[in-house]
Amino acid sequence: MGKSSMDTRRRINHFHVLIKQCSKLEAQKTACAGLDAQQISAIDQEIDKVSREMAEMGGLDWYQKASLLGQCKQRGGDTSRWLVPKLRELGVDNRQSGPRLRLLDVGALSCMNYAKERKWIDVTPIDLNSQEPGVHQQDFLDIAIGSVLPPSNSDKQAEEDSDDELDLFAAPFDVVCLSLVVNFIGDPSRRGDMLKQASRVLASNGLLFLVLPLSCVCNSRYLDDDRLQQIMRYLGFSQL
Repeated sequence: MGKSSMDTRRRINHFHVLIKQCSKLEAQKTACAGLDAQQISAIDQEIDKVSREMAEMGGLDWYQKASLLGQCKQRGGDTSRWLVPKLRELGVDNRQSGPRLRLLDVGALSCMNYAKERKWIDVTPIDLNSQEPGVHQQDFLDIAIGSVLPPSNSDKQAEEDSDDELDLFAAPFDVVCLSLVVNFIGDPSRRGDMLKQASRVLASNGLLFLVLPLSCVCNSRYLDDDRLQQIMRYLGFSQL
């Protein structure tokens, strides 16, 4: 773990670069059917090299622990600090007499981020590599609304106590939170898949809370704010 917030951020950014390098190499290997054995071997060696460097940094476990450190109040806090006031501003917090707002928190580091709002927010926190009981280990792209989720590895106690399935995805969500997760995906096409998936799992008039690093729209050869807005409108979203 870095000794300072700046060092930690630098290491996290480098980890992102390594993920993108690995994804590009995997895509290159898959897309080029005409590669000979020597070329495939060279790509595999590069993938191994990048994977080793990621492992030496601590792998995904280190990344998530570093991100948890970044959630502390001294370093900006968790996303709920920004999302909850926006939901209140939109007037969707007035649910004392009706069902709670169903919120899917993708890439969640903690199940406690919305604990103070439990009276009107029913949160489902998921992550590919859960670090905390209560955060369900689940690939966002594999979610199909109308399905049920068996108890995951992070729900071992629940699995011991009950054989009941968790009816987490039986109905669409009112809010999907994609905060600093789309940019973590190295493959550009899968980033698009995540945005499309958000539109699939949301209820009619549902809300998507999308957070990207500023560099993704201000320092990218492929994307700027206008292009992002165009993509989101194509998927049926409008900026609020």
